[in-house]
Amino acid sequence: MSADPAFSGERPLLPALAPHLERGESVRWTGRPSARSILRTKSVLWWIGVPWLAFVLSAYFLGWIDWMALVPLGMVGAALVAAPFIMVFDSGKTVYAITNRRALIVHDGMKPRFVTTPLSKMDETLEVIETGSGAGHVYFSSGRSTKLPDTDYTGKLAFRDVANAREIAKILDAARRR
Repeated sequence: MSADPAFSGERPLLPALAPHLERGESVRWTGRPSARSILRTKSVLWWIGVPWLAFVLSAYFLGWIDWMALVPLGMVGAALVAAPFIMVFDSGKTVYAITNRRALIVHDGMKPRFVTTPLSKMDETLEVIETGSGAGHVYFSSGRSTKLPDTDYTGKLAFRDVANAREIAKILDAARRR
């Protein structure tokens, strides 16, 4: 494992990649999903969960529902409020990387997985969808299983919720052209 002279990214993430790298492969960039981006895009769950909890608690204290209804309805609201934090925690176990040969997604969280795409098999044009403040998703490979967490509903694989999406797309594009 070696870092390319043009390396950019987070060096502390390199050890997590080491078992997945091939001999002679050099790392050009590493990163992980941005907690700020995840919380921003998943905040809709709070907009539903907080009023839900307020309504359920109000209904309980006004005597409209008893405690047997309070528990399951309250759990639904609590799950909606907690979900973005759980997603941030789980994404902290994800490492994205661009090497001189391929793009890698390594996840050692609740459901460990490893996804790789050779640079030669990527889409002709990269797609960047910004979610705000420069963060976003960098889509680079089509025709993947829609069951993978890092694909969208059409089967496009992406580095999701990365902090500088356009900059990462430039690094990936430069790696593909070498």
